[in-house]
Amino acid sequence: MKHTLKRYTLSPLALSFWIPLLIMLAYFAYRHMAPFGTNSILTVDLGQQYIDQFAAFKHTLLQHPSSFFYSFSNALGGDMLGEWAYYLMSPFNLIFLMVPNASLPSAILLVTVLKFGAAGLSMAYLLQKLHLQQHYYVTLFAVNYALSGWFIANDLNLLWLDTVILLPLVILALERLFYQQSWWQYSLLLGASIICNYYIGYMVAIFVVLYFSWRLTWPNIKHRWLILRRFIVSSAIGGGLSAWLILPTYFQLKLGKTQYNSDFSFKFDNNPLHLLFKLIPGSFNFDQMQNGQANFYVSAFVLITLTAFFTTRVIKLRVKIGAFLLLAFLILATTWAPLTLLFHGFQYPVWYPYRFSFLISFFVIYLAAISWQPTWRPRLMTITTLLVIFSAIAIYATLSDAKINYINRSSIALFIGLALLTLAQFTFKVHDKFWLPILCGLTLLSLTANVVFTLDNFSYLTNTEYQNTIKALTADKKFLKKDTSWYRVAQTFQRTRGDGMMFDYYGGAHFSSALPKSTPTFFGNFGQPDGDNYVVYSNGSLLSDALLGMKYMITPNGQDNGDAGQPSQHLIGYRPDTSNYSLKATTSTTNIYQNQNALPIAFAANSGALNTKMLYNNPLQNQGNLWQSLTGDLTSTVDTDNFQKAIGHNVKAPTTITNAIITRQNASQPASLDLQFTPTTNDSYYLTIGSGLDIKNFDLLINGKVITQFSSYRHTVIVNLNSNAKNKLQTITFRMKDTQTLALSNVTLYHVDNKRIADDASGLKQNSLKITKRSERHIKGTITTTSTKPLIMTTIPFVAGWHIAVDGKTVQADKVANYFIGIKTKPGRHTISMTYTPPFLWSGLAITIIATVILVIFSNLSIAKKVTT
Repeated sequence: MKHTLKRYTLSPLALSFWIPLLIMLAYFAYRHMAPFGTNSILTVDLGQQYIDQFAAFKHTLLQHPSSFFYSFSNALGGDMLGEWAYYLMSPFNLIFLMVPNASLPSAILLVTVLKFGAAGLSMAYLLQKLHLQQHYYVTLFAVNYALSGWFIANDLNLLWLDTVILLPLVILALERLFYQQSWWQYSLLLGASIICNYYIGYMVAIFVVLYFSWRLTWPNIKHRWLILRRFIVSSAIGGGLSAWLILPTYFQLKLGKTQYNSDFSFKFDNNPLHLLFKLIPGSFNFDQMQNGQANFYVSAFVLITLTAFFTTRVIKLRVKIGAFLLLAFLILATTWAPLTLLFHGFQYPVWYPYRFSFLISFFVIYLAAISWQPTWRPRLMTITTLLVIFSAIAIYATLSDAKINYINRSSIALFIGLALLTLAQFTFKVHDKFWLPILCGLTLLSLTANVVFTLDNFSYLTNTEYQNTIKALTADKKFLKKDTSWYRVAQTFQRTRGDGMMFDYYGGAHFSSALPKSTPTFFGNFGQPDGDNYVVYSNGSLLSDALLGMKYMITPNGQDNGDAGQPSQHLIGYRPDTSNYSLKATTSTTNIYQNQNALPIAFAANSGALNTKMLYNNPLQNQGNLWQSLTGDLTSTVDTDNFQKAIGHNVKAPTTITNAIITRQNASQPASLDLQFTPTTNDSYYLTIGSGLDIKNFDLLINGKVITQFSSYRHTVIVNLNSNAKNKLQTITFRMKDTQTLALSNVTLYHVDNKRIADDASGLKQNSLKITKRSERHIKGTITTTSTKPLIMTTIPFVAGWHIAVDGKTVQADKVANYFIGIKTKPGRHTISMTYTPPFLWSGLAITIIATVILVIFSNLSIAKKVTT
């Protein structure tokens, strides 16, 4: 019992797990993160994106497994297998099943510290199994891996950590190819590393090829051609094991991420000398997160012992040269564009640059562990050289301190102090009983300082802020779930763009690296904010609400006292036209309105919709054109209006508003432009604003009240002005901020015919799809089309993977508005079945089955051979 307890608590392997875990846990407790206080671990993408995916993980496994393949919570509907491949394939995520959404920040903290511990454990296991180090020296090297600069800088990117944890195990299995003639473990671990996260797995695969090429050059390697063949076959098997996930994911990437090309050049993207600053603790901040340099911090102990590899005479020169070239290749890839693009799939990453730099930390630690032994004594020349290098780094950093905002005098002083103290330890001729504890203390101090200095640079969402929004939307969800029909939900506030994922409803917004390009294109055409990896339904109109089936609208009710995290603090849009909807429920902080004009997911429409073209930067006209073509009534539902008066305050009022440029006359005085009009009807009035009129440069006021809009847009967006304001003077004010000019890009006034929309919607709903069976990837029902409305119009995005049957016969879908599925039919009653299967899923699954069979056969043969031997 005592031996077992020591094995799991005080053995080198156990400490390699517990030390990183406890250091990170202590830091999070020091920052009072839940469950240790009122703060949370949520920051940047972890709080804005990943936590919603973790909630979707729970919904999928506990409620509707079909959303593993497809979900209507993904914008207006989208593939999910590719999202799982990037965000959700970590086995650690199973912990999230045990807690409610309100407790997810605490569960995320637990998963984070467990992953840090697992990284130390896997590295220690590699070192121990290859007999590179013994006793507690194993721990000394292993904790450097778990607490290296890459792990600390990316502690919030939980989805990347699993594959990095598996890297030492992949290398261990690869080593067995050389001596044990066993390869099935390598195939299995390589496949697992790709499945956990294909993006980081791709980087590991590149490194494995480089490592194997170097390793093959070592002396005393017999049967090199046999080993090479074994490596190729086992790598192919490893890839085959992941084919069921990777092939469908690759197809989705072709629809989205791969369509955004990075310019190729032979330039250096940064100053290579600045990489030296990354050896200083805490050399990472918010600016570095956006557009910085590689993170590979390790303690001075590793840097010093690395010299043993290159100075010892035991290791052959060609092995040293090969290691140097491999390390130089990795370092060069952090600054030279062609290699940077190679490691990132030929696209520059958006934030978190040089995501492969964990390979540098790993290889440096590995080389040091290969060569160093406690009896090693650096020669005087080595000590002098190291002293000069450490001093030069400190001097260069001090001279650059004023220009570099991610280092300071304190961190520089700590670096040089710990480096010199650690170096002094190696000058002792006799290693007494205090030598290892002192060395461990200096190393852990160095690594802990990097944790504190780095993570202190970031602010975190308070648990109270998170809980407030969660409680508000949970109350809304309870009401919405009473309605079992198919519908979407619009919001004038949001905690994140993944609220639909978090609360398991169809919200029309999404934030994902796997977003297909057609989705932001459509959102931009419909006047909504969009980006390469997100869409937001924040600037809707009566038309778009009806078209997209936005049956419910959630708005703050002004009763939340403006507390942090409450709905009124997360506004993304202004929707006075909700006065046309009926109030259905009121919670403590929100109102829920029902839109009687919301169309179902599928309905009979005029076939003229197939000819609808999307105009560039003309969103209300696009909405009107689509509406008219669906109804077959070509009279306009959208009309432009003119402003009656323009009044300049410290600017000259233009005579023509659209695309005019206004300039502040007195640079030191406030400046604004008032545009006035008086509605002649009770219809809804809207304003369009082009991307050239950036919201950060002005305040938009309606009748003296500042209205909140989503923070960015790259196409023309729609701004809701008023509804039911007949004969009431309206004043729109553009109040300039810290800018001298404003370009009134695409500033145009419109109004829509409210009664016409209501009448047309009622007519379209008469021929709705009556759903008889549905899941996230399957919809079945009956519908009656007519001679004037022979087209089945859906608001399901048109993507490969949807298989459609009409009356039991497979048919090909057509595309409406360059985005939605439309189905041609003959007039009459029809049974419709629509099923989504990710493209290449079956072929990928077939490859995986074949690879699995081969793996099982050869693993059993290998085991049988060992038993016989």
